[in-house]
Amino acid sequence: MRTSTEKVSSALTRRHFALWMTASGLSACGGGGGEGAPAPAPPPGPAPGPASLSLMAGALGGSGFLPGVLTDARLPPVMAGHAFNSKGDLWFVGRYGREQKTGRITAEGTLSYFAFNQQMPVTVGVVDARDRYVIAHAALDDSGTVVSFFDNETLVTLAGQPNATTMQDGKGPAAQILWFGNPLLAGDGLVYFLDRDTGAANYTLRTLAPDGTVVSLLPVPINSRLIASPTGAVRRFTDDFQNNRVQWAELARTSSGQYFWEVLPNNWRSVAHAEPFAPVKGSNDMYWGFDAAFNTMAHYALDGTRTDVWQLPGQVDAAVSNPLTGHLVAHAWRGPLDQSSLESPGVLFVLDRVKTPTAVPQPWVGLADQRGHTDGQGDAARFDFERGARATSEASGSLYVAVGAQILLPGTPPQSVPTPLRTVTPAGQVSSMPVTYPSSFRLLSSAYGYLVTYDQDTKTLLRTPKGGAGTAWEPWAKSSLLDSMSPDLSLSTLRADTTGLLWFATRVRPIPLSWMPFKNSGVSLIGTISAAGQVQVVVGDPQLIHSPDNYPLLEQRPWHMDVTDLAFEGGNSPVSWVLCNRPVLTADRKGVQYHVPELVRLEGATRQSFALPPVSGTDAYSVHYYQLCTLPGRPGEVFIISNACAVYRWTVAKGLELLAGQAQTTPGGVRLGALPASLNGVKFISPGPDANSLYVGSENSVLRLGLPG
Repeated sequence: MRTSTEKVSSALTRRHFALWMTASGLSACGGGGGEGAPAPAPPPGPAPGPASLSLMAGALGGSGFLPGVLTDARLPPVMAGHAFNSKGDLWFVGRYGREQKTGRITAEGTLSYFAFNQQMPVTVGVVDARDRYVIAHAALDDSGTVVSFFDNETLVTLAGQPNATTMQDGKGPAAQILWFGNPLLAGDGLVYFLDRDTGAANYTLRTLAPDGTVVSLLPVPINSRLIASPTGAVRRFTDDFQNNRVQWAELARTSSGQYFWEVLPNNWRSVAHAEPFAPVKGSNDMYWGFDAAFNTMAHYALDGTRTDVWQLPGQVDAAVSNPLTGHLVAHAWRGPLDQSSLESPGVLFVLDRVKTPTAVPQPWVGLADQRGHTDGQGDAARFDFERGARATSEASGSLYVAVGAQILLPGTPPQSVPTPLRTVTPAGQVSSMPVTYPSSFRLLSSAYGYLVTYDQDTKTLLRTPKGGAGTAWEPWAKSSLLDSMSPDLSLSTLRADTTGLLWFATRVRPIPLSWMPFKNSGVSLIGTISAAGQVQVVVGDPQLIHSPDNYPLLEQRPWHMDVTDLAFEGGNSPVSWVLCNRPVLTADRKGVQYHVPELVRLEGATRQSFALPPVSGTDAYSVHYYQLCTLPGRPGEVFIISNACAVYRWTVAKGLELLAGQAQTTPGGVRLGALPASLNGVKFISPGPDANSLYVGSENSVLRLGLPG
């Protein structure tokens, strides 16, 4: 580890210090700074081409409410209520974040969405005898369930009422439904479902008629699910985990009209622990069953005979049979659900009921996330950005990428190793470096010929040669100014200015968190780190400790607090940009009401603050914008990422302009082509492969955003 007492040798660096101190009204704490003469400005780039979004490396894929055809469409990460109508159209309800929509897929594979603004997530759906898509929904803090159907895109109440307290039979709103569980359309035209009073030992089997009449029939054991027989009769599959016993039974009636369960002989567990989903069309008594231990779908008879096995890519959480073809459509994840990111989409697969020796599940609708860790050229490479990504580049140079995900070791229990740093050349060639990026590392920057990061565990700045010659990170700088006095003092940015000098900013989370071992406090600073590792404060007072009790009010807060990112412009009069997301505390100072986004411009003795419009749908604890970028040769332009799915350009003359993506928080997938183009979950922006473009990390791909003039 190195320390330094070097003096400032660059006139431009000294001047940059002076500009910051003049604008802040504060004095710097000591000396220190960059080394050598300013780097020459890059030559002018080619004339701007068509403003567009194009793929550089990786493969598009991710979640979103994006209509389309077959695997060009996007499915949300959470889907429920899958049900086919008589025309072969598949209905479902999808959810992404706070937004919920209804999806409809035609028999030809065309996906469309329409809004469905219910507070509570919908988990069940069924098509009734009148070919209407029926769902159950409730309001927040409401024990009752309302069952409704869609008339085109209008929701019409069929049965049930809010605030129900017990099960009650009746017609329409006179009926009371608590839990519309496992609905099933039987051959008699009734929808059968499970319900349960609070504290009851068993479920109750109930029916819903097309006119909204609800009737209760008889008890159903716990751990049961309803499933039709191949002839349309109602059966139950009861999995008694405690006694390791499976029971099949069919609904029957006595001569006097009393309902009872007729237990069916079975040997279902003789082959594997499979879960039945649907009867096999045209069979005598066969079911589609999924074995989660091996991720296989097969045909099972009640006697345990298994035939026609399909290997699926991951766990199946829903599967329904197409009434026209008999094919099974399964919603499959890439792996066990507990290892899947909430941002990861599932894919609908089609299983042909007539299996041939070479038959495999065919992706039907939905684009897979296509994530992984593979080097290569262009779309042959694979990334995993789902848990975050860091990136740094210099104008017209290679991109260096670090990801927050971990590579699963094949053939081993769920354990992980740090991922290697990756490089992406301007030609789209992706390579892995010898050094890795552990989960404790924060930020990624380049300065003085090195890549730089911050190890939060050791509170140390680390570096490795940019050329890839290094095989490990070496400790470089450690300072009490960077060492957290509490968990709330943390580096928010590391960024080199146009002279090569490395800057840092810290920020304080101004609210206490219950899981922290002590009351949170810290300081807000902006400063520099020299090539020899000397840490220097430029703005802020290391002795001024902030806590929730003394956090300044918004109108009294210094401009250098709440810093999210920094950016710099060179030229004859250097300009510095500061992105802030200023929290406004609740009256008791125990929470955050909202954030106020702000952009600060510093030039000489002039400091200007510009309010940025809030991002729609951002919750109290989320910031609105989180990254800045500037490009040589484009003075006065600042490029900003929102926390939704957008890249903006900001200028004093025009304010904020949307270049690509969506202003709303729910992503709609990536669409390449002319701007404005669609983006999805933007992870980073960085100076691009030429002077008129940006590198953009979105989904699991690196994109080139060609900028408009």
